[in-house]
Amino acid sequence: MTRWMKIAVVLLAAAVVAGCGAGPSSSRQTSRQQPTIRGTSFPQQLEPSDQVSVYEDDYHGWSALFMKNGLVTLVAVPAIGGRIMEYKLGSHPFLWVNDAEFGKTYDPPETEEERQWHNYGGYKVWPAPQKRWDGPPDPLGSALDGGKWTGKITAHGGQIGEIELVSPADEDVTGLQITRRIQMSAGGTQVVVTDIFKNVSDKAIEWSIWGVTQVPGSLSSTEKFSEEAHICFPLNPDSRAPKGFWYLLKGTSDQFELLDDGKLMQVSYGFETSKIGADVADGWMAYVDDIHQYAFVQRFEPYSLGAYPDQGANVEVYTSGKDFAYMEMETLSQLYTLQPSETKSYSQQWYATSLAGPIREATELAAIREPLQLKDTAEGLQLTGELGIFAPGTLEINLTDDAGKTVGEPVATVTVSPAETVVLDRIVTPQPQTTAVTLRLVNDRGTPLGQVASVSLATQTAQVP
Repeated sequence: MTRWMKIAVVLLAAAVVAGCGAGPSSSRQTSRQQPTIRGTSFPQQLEPSDQVSVYEDDYHGWSALFMKNGLVTLVAVPAIGGRIMEYKLGSHPFLWVNDAEFGKTYDPPETEEERQWHNYGGYKVWPAPQKRWDGPPDPLGSALDGGKWTGKITAHGGQIGEIELVSPADEDVTGLQITRRIQMSAGGTQVVVTDIFKNVSDKAIEWSIWGVTQVPGSLSSTEKFSEEAHICFPLNPDSRAPKGFWYLLKGTSDQFELLDDGKLMQVSYGFETSKIGADVADGWMAYVDDIHQYAFVQRFEPYSLGAYPDQGANVEVYTSGKDFAYMEMETLSQLYTLQPSETKSYSQQWYATSLAGPIREATELAAIREPLQLKDTAEGLQLTGELGIFAPGTLEINLTDDAGKTVGEPVATVTVSPAETVVLDRIVTPQPQTTAVTLRLVNDRGTPLGQVASVSLATQTAQVP
């Protein structure tokens, strides 16, 4: 019996004895009468707000812009390249930051000898391909990465808060000026990060918009690195690479592992410098802290038919092994040709939840570790699955027909939160016209958010004795 199987068995048994309130009724005839909720212990409770708070304050010696909605917090620092230095669920941070650089800023170098990259951590955007930009550190005369950006609040609160960060104009080196807009909505963990490249030169230029997110490689103060720090992403079955990815730095590494018959890449951090790229068709990747069971998901624009840098990669993962323990989640747009004054933009959606890895699917509403399955058992049709929700509310288990309409009343409802993993193990009884079992999420205001996951009755399998 694996560690996760032991946990699930204990939780199911505890739910029966204690009646832990996983649904509207605490009475159970069997251990499969309600979804199980596995909670995560936060030093502070999640308290969702119907407003987004946006304000300026000090962040480790820097003037920073803060965004909060009671679930997630985001902090951006204009003075160090407009970086996002914090994105956290409750009090749990997902971004790696270099505390040795806290509060520091530097004047632009005047000679090649003075060029030095200050690795602050967090999220930034670079122009790709890297060899054409020749950074980091910034080339002389450029200040896109480490320069002093401007920042302002463009929506002070309400249902949506927004901030904007703008780089210095770089007419001579890259021809770019970068604008970053960050939006946070009330009632969920979603943050939308949009980077905009503008051609401020007098000639046509070609660049890819390259988002770089640094995440922790060490999950414990007693360890130099943690193999339980993972990055997962789905591989393209029609990839140009024989195994769906290729090495961009160094060669074969044990950090990179193919799962699910080559459908999923899992990077397990081993403090080894290496890098891979992939032409990912499904637009998502995820960072998982398997020790504390947290997941950070990025969704981005799907792979297009256009040209991409680095052999055609729209997703890259870098693992550091020199001075600091971190990994990089990297997403790239296609290569754009920008005429003078023309702009191009690229967006990511960030989400957070409580979930162990590996993550096999990520939608706008949930990250899924174990996809929904139906098994024909002696007790009836058994529904199983494991997922983390991105917004608090009510999860409905519904029987649906060919048109996706609900057949009868919900089989079950359960109050859910991004602070808790949802473990499904329930017997369902199909009604006439039922063709699928579907999970739907309704937010705290009673607004339907949509379908979380679905499984067809035609895919059910017989349980092996």
